Amino acid sequence: MINSIFKVLAVGALCLWVAACSTVDGLQPSDRGVTVEISNKTYNEVWKSSVSAMSTNLAIVEINKSAGVIKSEAPAGMATWGEVIGLFVTPISKTADTYTIRIVSKKRSTYQITGQDWAPSIAARIQADLDSE
Repeated sequence: MINSIFKVLAVGALCLWVAACSTVDGLQPSDRGVTVEISNKTYNEVWKSSVSAMSTNLAIVEINKSAGVIKSEAPAGMATWGEVIGLFVTPISKTADTYTIRIVSKKRSTYQITGQDWAPSIAARIQADLDSE
């Protein structure tokens, strides 16, 4: 009887833990994050800088230049389960005057206490690379 109760509780806890996980598929440009405005640069320059920033200390798991989307993962460590990061460039036109880059960073689990918000450092890398303010 007690073993059955423990099994039910264990399965319930596992379901809650899995439901609280963030994945790269769940990243959306409407999520809370950091926005960078880039002017007087081409889409290719913005894209190249974004790829470079999203691959520094991160693993790119999805990249789609025609959609303006890059998604990366930060590895798990001693005190973290890792993070997922999304970068969204709009507009995806090659002739725009200004591009908006939205960077979203989420912890792998909502129960995760430690972890890094990657959005500010990625934004800073892009701004420094493109000499933007």
